Amino acid sequence: MNTFPLISEEEATDPEVVAVYDEIRRELGFGMVPNIFKSMAIRPTLLRANWNKFRATILQGYLPRTLKEMVGVLISQANGSEYALRVHLHGLSALGMSEELLHMLVRDYENCPLPERDKSILRFGLLAATDPLQISEDDYAALRKHHLSDEEIFEVIATADMFSSVNAYTDSARVPIDQLG
Repeated sequence: MNTFPLISEEEATDPEVVAVYDEIRRELGFGMVPNIFKSMAIRPTLLRANWNKFRATILQGYLPRTLKEMVGVLISQANGSEYALRVHLHGLSALGMSEELLHMLVRDYENCPLPERDKSILRFGLLAATDPLQISEDDYAALRKHHLSDEEIFEVIATADMFSSVNAYTDSARVPIDQLG
């Protein structure tokens, strides 16, 4: 049972909520507003702030969205966050990732047929989210070996922060899993 009311797209009357919902439908690629955002609509300014952070972190930047969504899958799995895990798997599927690769990512990402650069990013993102004090100079060096810029490394950390926050919010607010197509 969710903690906060989910304000549906049809029920939204606040102009800020309506505007954010329109942006989400247009930019996220699901053709709908996920429950995480519907649960935030009780505070339109926080809905806007969270959507802007999500947009800037996941939908924009230097690294591909698919790679960021993969980081989200690993973090959500490590945290046992069912809502976020399902949404990120759906997002990757909607972005064209095969079911076989999705299953491998969840089972054993180290042995996925991904470039070593991507695996280094996944490792670093997972560590940044689950045990950030253990990040060493060697971890940074592994990313720089694959020619990641400071901006890209920052983006991996921002992605880890975003998905850790999403996990904490959706789990503590008991956001119900969306009916995804």
